[in-house]
Amino acid sequence: MKKSKLLLALAISAMVINSAYANEEKKPIKEDQKIEEVAKAKISDIYVVKKINEEGVDVYKKSNPEEVYNVPKKDFKDIELIEGLEVKIESDDVVLNSYPAKFAKIHSISEVKADEEKVVRDFVVKEINEEGVTLYEVGNESNLYNVPKSEFKNMKIEKGKVFTITSNDVSTNSDPAQFGKIFSIVEKEKPAKTMVKSYVVEKIANDIVTVHEKDNKENKYNIAKKDFGKENPKEGETYKIETSDEILTSDPAQFAKIYKVELEKEAPKKEEKPVEKKKPAGKPMENKKENEKETAKTLSDTFVVEKIDEEGVTVYRKSNKEDKYLVPKKDFGKLEIKKGKEYKIFTDDIVLTSYPAQFGKIIKIEEVMAGNNKNSAKNPKTGLVGTGFTLIGLIGAGLGYKKIK
Repeated sequence: MKKSKLLLALAISAMVINSAYANEEKKPIKEDQKIEEVAKAKISDIYVVKKINEEGVDVYKKSNPEEVYNVPKKDFKDIELIEGLEVKIESDDVVLNSYPAKFAKIHSISEVKADEEKVVRDFVVKEINEEGVTLYEVGNESNLYNVPKSEFKNMKIEKGKVFTITSNDVSTNSDPAQFGKIFSIVEKEKPAKTMVKSYVVEKIANDIVTVHEKDNKENKYNIAKKDFGKENPKEGETYKIETSDEILTSDPAQFAKIYKVELEKEAPKKEEKPVEKKKPAGKPMENKKENEKETAKTLSDTFVVEKIDEEGVTVYRKSNKEDKYLVPKKDFGKLEIKKGKEYKIFTDDIVLTSYPAQFGKIIKIEEVMAGNNKNSAKNPKTGLVGTGFTLIGLIGAGLGYKKIK
């Protein structure tokens, strides 16, 4: 009897428990009720903005457009919302049972930016004007670009300066071209020293050109064909090449940096005249002619000292402050070097393309005294000739006229 009562009590208890669970399952799920899961791990995925309205922003999962969510506008913070924009949403793995569904908790939303290919190149300032700055690519002077001055921030822009520009691979078809997008502009430090020598093309293999020094066939170097720019090197041709003084130890050796490559054009051969025997008395005349030829290659102009530092003395042409040169201190000899002082510099007609520029050869430097006539000679950059000697000639002619009268 006791045993049957115990069994009956257990059966009734089981029925009550089952009834309680059944009633719990029948309770409706409210719209804002959370579907709880055991683990609340952070998840992230890419979503696309579908619709923007007052209640919020509808987005769908990029991998499944049927999966739509509604996100409050405030969760996007400073992101500029437009339909089709891709965003990365990091949330926990709990969603609200509504339509569209809602994230129970959003940790962060960030805009997905397309990866852009970055191109890094060196450019030299060619011209500065109101429209912007015109630059050419190092090693390819015909590749011109125009950049707004505002892109250079607070940098000092000067003709001849070198800048490293990082941009995307898009450019306009204008002349000069313009960059599609500029990521950064950095002023490039000028090399400590450059050197210019003549080299003869020995052989060409694929994209590599082997050259040797014109005066020393043992000194050989490998140069990439692209460094010749528009030039089409051929065996036996001679090129004047400006490089850094740093040499890479390979066989053949390589230059750390190549700045300029120019084909050396041979002077036209003159018809040989029969050799005439000259008397000893004529030798001074021969020397005079040689001196005249040497003088024809010598240029001179007045320059003003702008600054003096360890690298040397920076001077600018008195007639053009933008035309600057770096002169070694030793070339001034025993002359006193002083900022603002004027000097007459005699050079050859070769200018090295560095910044500031450098003279190929300085013959002599003279201090300009106050009151002296300053004769402007031919500028190796502009080709203009001064009028100092013409003025002296006119004055001399006037004095001669008075004397005859």
